[in-house]
Amino acid sequence: MNFTYLNKYEMTEGPVVIALPSHLNQLDNFEEVDALLGGSLEAMVKEKILTTKRGSISSTGATIQTEYKKVITVGLGNKNELGYKEMISVFAHLFKHLRKEKIDTAQVLLDSFSYDNGNLGEVLPVALYMAVHEFDSYKSDKKPYYIDQLNLTLTSAQDLESDIERYKYLGEGIARARDYSETPPNLLYPENFAEQINAEFKDVANVTVEVKDDKVLEDEGYGLIMAVGKASVRKPRLVTLEYKPENPKNESPIALVGKGITYDTGGYSIKTKNGMPEMKRDMSGAANVVGMFHAISKMELPVHVVAVLALAENMIDGNGMRPDDVYTALSGHSVEIKNTDAEGRLVLADAVFHAAQYTPEVIMDFATLTGAVVMALSGDRTGVWTNQPRTFIEDVLAVSDTVGEEMWQLPISEIEEDKVKKSEIADITNHYPAPGAASFAACFIKQFVDSKPWIHFDIAGTASTGTGSELGPKGATGTPIRTIVKYLEQYK
Repeated sequence: MNFTYLNKYEMTEGPVVIALPSHLNQLDNFEEVDALLGGSLEAMVKEKILTTKRGSISSTGATIQTEYKKVITVGLGNKNELGYKEMISVFAHLFKHLRKEKIDTAQVLLDSFSYDNGNLGEVLPVALYMAVHEFDSYKSDKKPYYIDQLNLTLTSAQDLESDIERYKYLGEGIARARDYSETPPNLLYPENFAEQINAEFKDVANVTVEVKDDKVLEDEGYGLIMAVGKASVRKPRLVTLEYKPENPKNESPIALVGKGITYDTGGYSIKTKNGMPEMKRDMSGAANVVGMFHAISKMELPVHVVAVLALAENMIDGNGMRPDDVYTALSGHSVEIKNTDAEGRLVLADAVFHAAQYTPEVIMDFATLTGAVVMALSGDRTGVWTNQPRTFIEDVLAVSDTVGEEMWQLPISEIEEDKVKKSEIADITNHYPAPGAASFAACFIKQFVDSKPWIHFDIAGTASTGTGSELGPKGATGTPIRTIVKYLEQYK
């Protein structure tokens, strides 16, 4: 994708793209746009040749500077109601249309897209990467992206070029996470996932990478990761990425921890034939943390971040983890296994305790952890838990609302604490057969954060979609990468 930046109305190749608000007096460059259309803009809108409903696409033709040009418009709706998430959607609708129409070059009059307190250079590249993304790596007949050249006209003083170059890394991070999540499990497994992560980040400025293999994990006492992964011929890995720029805002790091179960059969508590397909995405927590880390390090955010990725396959063989087994975690806790399909919390337990050794300001973990959170919040909201007062997560929740990645806080109380400790033979149990399974799972992880501030994100409902939208096809979404990167960008 190539961008050319113009600061005056000088026509280039391809159709001209204009955004239209529902009230034309809200169009900042009305006179210029009206002149381009021969003074007929109001009439075209009144006759519904051009539409203004947010996200709607229409087209016409006009002679512009002696050349007949196709004109494509995208509706903004009421500009007073526009924010980050609305503009992401507007641009995404536009880019999906350009791809559908096989348009490889277009001129976008960005003055018409301007909105209060908004940064067009932030939303445009992210929308582009999200809208045209498609996982077709293993198709012999790949669909071209088509969009190759965007000529961007903006007469204001906004530093558009540097913003687009910066925020494209956020778009790349989302695309990378989606691709990892969609990769078939015979082609992405703990060993080569770790190798790919190492290859991507080993030469990035201010980044260090450490990969612990199964032998090291066994020797150093990562008993829960090993319990989950030992039945597979694809052995577990623990990847630690550290990004520490010069003069970061925080000396103690922010820890991002991802569940990376590259395939989940359920183990001996085996899933049904209908429950097993799409379990390749049970590593979306780790994939999304990789996407976050890509954006954070490439955007050179002034924050110290440690990312920990717990990678394993939950399979079956004679050496596999069984219900009734007891294993010792890295923290020293003994854990009674009551359900081998409750494996994500096990690998996260060792991973968050590992992260806690960095004395982080906060640990955030991300996991496709429970079906219960989907039942509670549908597939539209991420469940959030914390061991701190609600005020601790208000900034994260506010950012999630801004970017359109909805979240909802759920409780942990003495009720869950009692259930987690309901083992007669070990310190804690990994499963309790009762309602409230999502909060139980969160409370289980809480036992291993070593009293550090902690936020748990259960993305079981939001990490993928079965329908697709203007923001991407069905499948992996990359949620909540935008929320976390923007939160860290604003971190104080």
